[in-house]
Amino acid sequence: MTNHELPKFDLPIDFVVTDEIPVALLQNYARFPCKIKACLFILCTRGEVRATVNLTHLTIRTGSFITLLPGSFIQVESISSDIHLYVVGFSSEFMARSNYLKLVVDDFHSILQHPALSLPPRITRLYEQAYRLLMRTAAIGRIENDREVLTPLLSLSLQTCLRLYHHYVPRWDGELTRDQEICREFVVLLLHHYAREHTVAFYASACGVTLPHFCSAIKRASGRTALSLINNFLIMNAKELLSTSRKPVKEIAFELGFVNPSHFNRFFREHTGMTPQTYRNS
Repeated sequence: MTNHELPKFDLPIDFVVTDEIPVALLQNYARFPCKIKACLFILCTRGEVRATVNLTHLTIRTGSFITLLPGSFIQVESISSDIHLYVVGFSSEFMARSNYLKLVVDDFHSILQHPALSLPPRITRLYEQAYRLLMRTAAIGRIENDREVLTPLLSLSLQTCLRLYHHYVPRWDGELTRDQEICREFVVLLLHHYAREHTVAFYASACGVTLPHFCSAIKRASGRTALSLINNFLIMNAKELLSTSRKPVKEIAFELGFVNPSHFNRFFREHTGMTPQTYRNS
């Protein structure tokens, strides 16, 4: 696989495994928030990246194992020149066909809250060897679109990922305050509904608590208001669509749940200081 085959947002084939990701390509993620449609498992073996993933600020360095589930947002803040990453990726189409949520449902919240794990050197070396073996296998077998091979490979990748989370991330049971539980549920709901549901009341009702209780819980748990988090997800998605598609602004507005395009224009300008078209042309 060549350097330019790693796409910005999704994979053109069902499966990719590579360690040929130049700094210049990663810097594309620093230009605007990116919505990752594929599922990516990333191992850092050298260098450092500072990034924001699903509103969580991360420092990715040697030994970091990163899991980006479909629908994750990422924006890179800085990249060291010596960065070296191994990436295993499955396309959004393949993930949709696999019904992967059944495999991760019990740990979905944990992965969203902890997209990066810090592995000890011995485990990092083992995973690096596994990535190299997979790269050699893929090069020999041409498995990138072989579903009979990829389906169990995805299952194995997810199960391996979950083992890491079970070992290195404290279990949620009995460790979260009620405020944190509500905030966790809110983030998961937001990832699924932000393009259709823009009101805090919807998420409060979905979480089964009163609106005042919900607002207070989110503020205490995250330090931010629920409305600011909703707006942030909308703006990130709007920027991604404006930067990476040729869809008319009106169509983007409808796609993000705005009935009136002029309302979307005002909303975008209020939060970015420019109109959607100005942002697209910048």
